[in-house]
Amino acid sequence: MPRIVIVEDDPKIVQAVEKTLTMAPGFSVDWVADCDRAVAEVIAKKPDLVLLDVRIPGGDGRVLLRRFKENAATRDIPVIMLTGAAGEGDKVLGLNLGADDYVVKPFGAMELMARIQAVLRRTGVAKERRRIIRVGGLVLDAESRTAVIAGRRLRLQPREFEVLLLLAAHAGKTLSRDFLIENTSAYGRRVPTRSLDTHIKNLRKKLGAKGAVIATAPKLGYRLDP
Repeated sequence: MPRIVIVEDDPKIVQAVEKTLTMAPGFSVDWVADCDRAVAEVIAKKPDLVLLDVRIPGGDGRVLLRRFKENAATRDIPVIMLTGAAGEGDKVLGLNLGADDYVVKPFGAMELMARIQAVLRRTGVAKERRRIIRVGGLVLDAESRTAVIAGRRLRLQPREFEVLLLLAAHAGKTLSRDFLIENTSAYGRRVPTRSLDTHIKNLRKKLGAKGAVIATAPKLGYRLDP
């Protein structure tokens, strides 16, 4: 079970990350909100990965990253930096200090999950098998981002694929509109709620005769029926 420690002071970001990790069951998540406790917490938890915000109370995430890399107990733990600074210089500095990757806010759920899994694969933590979901005659490959139904490959837009992947991963369960929107949108960016309905409409059309597998739960959300 991969353990991840999030060093971040914004509870909304933490909640968003935790929701993202529910899409890949088996992750354990711990949260630290300040620099003073971060090193001790990481040493105690021995996580497989640290998600580190650049700006946190009590210090600079880049200084904290340097402390991680200088400590024998933490130097080999991979770190992904989370930041609102999109400048190339900021990314280069973080990578030169030892960060394994750099994710700029606002970031999408699928992007963050892909980056986490890529870093874990490189460090030998994640399993090498591809994440393939089969349900109701539908085959989804999360790594190659392909969807096939009855031998026919679907031509899906990025958000359409993400909505379908979420529904398939939770087949038989009703997912709320808020959950679907939050986990297929960039965190920190407002998205028109009606855009979800457009994605669902397009998915049903592209699924053809199988379009009815996506059911509407009035006033709640949507469900993929196996």
